[in-house]
Parts: sequence; C-alpha cells; structure tokens
Amino acid sequence: MGKQVRSKNKKQDRLPVDASKLVMGNTYSSAPDFYYDIEFDCEDCGIHQTWTATQQKWWYEEAGGYFFSTAVRCRECRELAGQKKRQARITAGHEQDS
Repeated sequence: MGKQVRSKNKKQDRLPVDASKLVMGNTYSSAPDFYYDIEFDCEDCGIHQTWTATQQKWWYEEAGGYFFSTAVRCRECRELAGQKKRQARITAGHEQDS
C-alpha cells in the first residue's frame, strides 16, 4: 500500500465523526473526532489523489464501509477494477450479462 498523508489544512479540511454510524469491527480502538482530507497515490496508475473528508464521511457513515479501510485507487481505476470483477463473475457463471 502506498503512503497516505493528511492534508496540510487540518482546520479547514475536517468534518466531525458520528461514531454511532461507524462499523469499527472487533477492536479496542475508539473513533477519531474528525475526518481529514487524505492524499494518496493510486496503486494502479500512480496518479496523486485526495480522499476528501466528505468522501470519507459518506463511505464510513452512509455506505457502511469498514472503518479501517482506506482509498487506494482513483475513481477511473476503481471503475475499471469493478468492470473486471463483474466480467470474471459473468465468465464463471455467477452472474448474468445484462
């Protein structure tokens, strides 16, 4: 996994965490107080990206994403990886082509 770095504008680029909505799993860790923008390089194409505090809040609190997961691919590479997975399921007979 590539290196992830918090935004330099911590006061401006933060959103409060609603810990009651998080899927923390089996851990002794507590939820942070805020989400911060996180900069990373896509593991497939290498493009520098920012996973915004707003995107994190949606992922963890609305979509129910596991709290210790992080963004590792840009949007284009995520879509391409999803298409490859779907094609593999179709080829294996687990899903029908629509």
